[in-house]
Amino acid sequence: MKILLIKQTSLGDVLHSTPVIRALKKWKSDCTIDVVTDKRALGILENNPYINKLYVLDIYKYEKEIFSSPSKFFSTIKEFFSHIKEVRKEHYDIAIDLQGLERSVIFLYLCHSKKKFAKGKWFGIKSNYYKDINAIIGLLSFLDFIDCPSDGTDLDYFLPSNIEDIFNKKIENLNIKLDKDYIVFSPFSRWDTKDLSVKKSREIIEEIRKISKIQIIISATHDYNDKCIEIANGFENVLNTSSYFNLNELAYLIKESSGMITSDSFPMHTGCAFKKPLIAIFGPTSELRVGPIAENSETIRVEGLECARCYKRKNCPNNHICIENIDAKKVATRILKKIGCL
Repeated sequence: MKILLIKQTSLGDVLHSTPVIRALKKWKSDCTIDVVTDKRALGILENNPYINKLYVLDIYKYEKEIFSSPSKFFSTIKEFFSHIKEVRKEHYDIAIDLQGLERSVIFLYLCHSKKKFAKGKWFGIKSNYYKDINAIIGLLSFLDFIDCPSDGTDLDYFLPSNIEDIFNKKIENLNIKLDKDYIVFSPFSRWDTKDLSVKKSREIIEEIRKISKIQIIISATHDYNDKCIEIANGFENVLNTSSYFNLNELAYLIKESSGMITSDSFPMHTGCAFKKPLIAIFGPTSELRVGPIAENSETIRVEGLECARCYKRKNCPNNHICIENIDAKKVATRILKKIGCL
């Protein structure tokens, strides 16, 4: 049996697809599973032993360049359709679009497959539409179409076999020291409204420091470096690692941690994959849909707000009260209790 899965973005969503991949392989051990994904998610899937082939796109480049100039429009379209051409060389028994967007369902429409299924509502294709359930549960519900049993909601993040050596060499070159026990603090995401402010981040660290001297590792992408420097400034044993690590190195940092505090972001899902003690801070998004469901994880939010779960990505009219009013002491005590420091 040959199976095609389409899950291009985003990083957390791609990680959410791994229980589907595992279930399919355990259902039909001799099947081959090919996946269409974005290059930024390569680290999540490239070491997955259940996957036969990856079709790797550059989605964000296409979205950025397609309307930037007439010449780039045609070159982008040509490159995008070259990937579809590659997929069309194969003939599949089952093809599932787990993304449910125009740029993903086009692969489903044009691929050669005996059976086709899609997230959302699409003409001529058996579709699966869900909303107010956890995203992992929603993706697993596709298995019902083909009578494939679920193997549970655990996320799979397979790291390279030499990741420990790679990571240790990286921190040696950076001349940084990691304690045996540390907390990963990931206050930022791709949405302005989900991000913790510098002030709120420092409040949480101050509350932790009232109780414990455990090392705190601030993790973020390079564009948050200035804010991370502000957060760490003046605190003892708080290390800013923004821009230091690639995807697999970050995953290893999280895997080896004692626990983590995080916004609704990819690091949160990575922490769930390794079942780390975890506090996830939620505001404009719904923990029902995308919150952590792994053991050792819990969410904290400001209760009683009419504007909660508004799903605004930016330009919050209420001064980010769903995040700014988070109880810093509650976050600190919950994580320290989870890791046995309280």
